[in-house]
Amino acid sequence: MKRGFALQLVLLLALIISGCSSLPGLRVLTGQDTGDTVTDRTVESLDLVMADKTGSTDPALIAAADRIEAASPNVDIIEIRQDLENRAFNVNMLFVPPQVDNSLEGQMALYDALRRSIEVTWQGTMRESEGADVLRVTMMSPQNITTLDNGASFIGIVVADAEIERGAAASYLAGERSLTTFFDMIASGTLNYENPNEMILYEGLPNHPMFMLPPTQ
Repeated sequence: MKRGFALQLVLLLALIISGCSSLPGLRVLTGQDTGDTVTDRTVESLDLVMADKTGSTDPALIAAADRIEAASPNVDIIEIRQDLENRAFNVNMLFVPPQVDNSLEGQMALYDALRRSIEVTWQGTMRESEGADVLRVTMMSPQNITTLDNGASFIGIVVADAEIERGAAASYLAGERSLTTFFDMIASGTLNYENPNEMILYEGLPNHPMFMLPPTQ
């Protein structure tokens, strides 16, 4: 039985990996594309989206974000908010993947790091997201740029969006936490997980202190 699950997982990963070349976000994430060409075309018209992060935030949300960062070395949360109007809880984060090769094992490690970062985010905000129907996690790859009036800075390129009903996330956390179970939720539609098929830049309002993660190699 375990062998069957392992085979299904390998096949699913192979399908995902084979499609990566058509996804700009994942090409940036895996180092196949630096994003420089698209970035250069957008810098002149882009309001700096990740500069100094100021403004007050609920201390409980700041504490939740800090816990998530402490549990996952690959993420740096830049925005965490309760969307009362849409009954959603949103977390936007920078994601710097572990250094892996292009082998199947390396790609499995990459996707497991993605899974773990999303899982920890659900776990770390379960109390703070009370009242929300949906949990949304947006993961971005940081890219260095040179702006016309602010010098060196960086932007976030969206590489993944994950949306799930809060109750479904709670059920997952109470059960088996694995890459196989995670993919099963995607396959069943329980977890809406998308990689953008075009370049999408983060244009939110950062509200959590940032400690820039090491750049991808």
